[in-house]
Amino acid sequence: MRNDLLSIGEVANLKGVSVKALRYYERVGVLRPAYVNPETGYRYYTMRQMGELDVIVSCVQLGVPLRELSGYVSDQGVMDVSALLDRARDLAAKKLRETEAILMTLDEYREGSAAQNACRLLPAPYERILGARTFLSSPWSEDGFDARRYAKAATGLYVRAREVGLVPLFLQGMMWRADGQTGERSWQVVLEARPLPGEASRVPLVELPDGRVYAGHRIEGETLEQCFRAAFDEARKPVGDEVLLAFEVWDAELRFGRTTLEVLRG
Repeated sequence: MRNDLLSIGEVANLKGVSVKALRYYERVGVLRPAYVNPETGYRYYTMRQMGELDVIVSCVQLGVPLRELSGYVSDQGVMDVSALLDRARDLAAKKLRETEAILMTLDEYREGSAAQNACRLLPAPYERILGARTFLSSPWSEDGFDARRYAKAATGLYVRAREVGLVPLFLQGMMWRADGQTGERSWQVVLEARPLPGEASRVPLVELPDGRVYAGHRIEGETLEQCFRAAFDEARKPVGDEVLLAFEVWDAELRFGRTTLEVLRG
């Protein structure tokens, strides 16, 4: 027996991989033992194969199917480590981007919830200062509010955000504003969405400037339709050059069977 060979048990202990997993890697052709004792059937591996095992384990953790990994191994049992590392890196970069998007969304949830918990204790109208925000928007051509059409439009914005590489955030609702070219005022369904740091948006976004001051109050009702109809009524009042925002509220006071909107004018 060569001194540079490791038993399957030694490999398992050395790399923290179960013997069962090593046998499975062999069965699907991903990592074959360097030597199998014909009398005992014991499997042995070389130290050189430990690097290959590290790559395999990393790829498995990243979600590469084992059947796919076998495609990187030749009929002679030689692994194309360079190509496999490229594949693993692409997957790792994708997962990192997904994690960054999740963290951005969670941070926005926490910030928004904290702000709403504070606002619900204030007498209306209260002063609200928003940081810079960007939104995907969908035009609203009807005079009144329809909950089913609103839900369909909002869902479409979530789909659109992911299609163009934006992170959809928690803030959604409707915005009453003037068109930048015609000056005509209309409602839009909006969803806050933002590119990841270091990336740029591939589509035009509606922007709210940093530090703009709004007068805010909350509308509570049994249904979303009831609350938005009240917001639509407010838009019929003179607003000058102001923007009217009506956002669905997420806070600690959310209750089943009750809907809350925050209406901001500024």
